[in-house]
Amino acid sequence: MSKTAQEVGIEAEMAKAQPQASSPSRIYLLLYNAACAALWAYILLLSVPTWISAGTAQVYSAVEPWVRLTQSLAVAEILHAATGITRAPVFTTFTQVFARSVQVWAINHAFPGVTAPSAGYPAMVTAWALADTVRYLYFAVMLAEFSIPRGLKWLRYSLFTVLYPVGIGSEWWLMYQATTETSNWAVQALFYFFLGLYIPGTVMMFSYMLKQRRKMLASL
Repeated sequence: MSKTAQEVGIEAEMAKAQPQASSPSRIYLLLYNAACAALWAYILLLSVPTWISAGTAQVYSAVEPWVRLTQSLAVAEILHAATGITRAPVFTTFTQVFARSVQVWAINHAFPGVTAPSAGYPAMVTAWALADTVRYLYFAVMLAEFSIPRGLKWLRYSLFTVLYPVGIGSEWWLMYQATTETSNWAVQALFYFFLGLYIPGTVMMFSYMLKQRRKMLASL
C-alpha cells in the first residue's frame, strides 16, 4: 500500500512531471527526481549484492537507514502538490507518501526483530528500489525535455506487473508480523485496519496501471 505499499492510491503520472510554474520549478523538479533516482539506484545496488553474499539479515543492517531517509524525502511531494508546483492531487499524493512512511518508520524501523530476519524485507526493498529508480529516472528525463527511450518507457509501464505483487506481498507480510510483536491492542487494531486496506488498494492501483500501460505503450 505504499507506492509503493507499492503505492496506496492512484499515481498522477504525467502531472508529476509537468510543473505549472516557471523554469526554476522545472529545474528544481528535475534535480529532485534525479536525486531520488540516484538514491534508489544506490539502495538497489547495495541491497541485492548484500542479499546474495551475506544473507537476509545483513540487508536490513546495510540499507534500512538509507531506505528510511530516501522515503522520508518523499514528503516533499506532498508540498509539491499542495503548492501547485505539480498538478498531482494532494490527497492521493499524501496517501501514497503516508503509506510508505508507515511502512519504513512504524513497521521496519520500529520492529527490527521481525523485519531483519524476514526474506520479505530484502524482497520489498528490491521491488521498491527497482520500481522507483525507473520511475524517478523516467520523470527526470521527461523534465529535461529529452526524448524518453523506448526501453525506459517499457520498463516504466511493465515492471509493475512483477514488482507490485512482490512489493505489496512483502509489505503485507512484514506488517502482519509486526502485529505479533506488539501487545498494544490499539496498535494491533490499526495495523489490522491497514492490512485490510491492501485488498481494495491493490485492485485499484493495479487496474489503473494496466490501463496506463495500454495507453502509454500503444505506440511502441
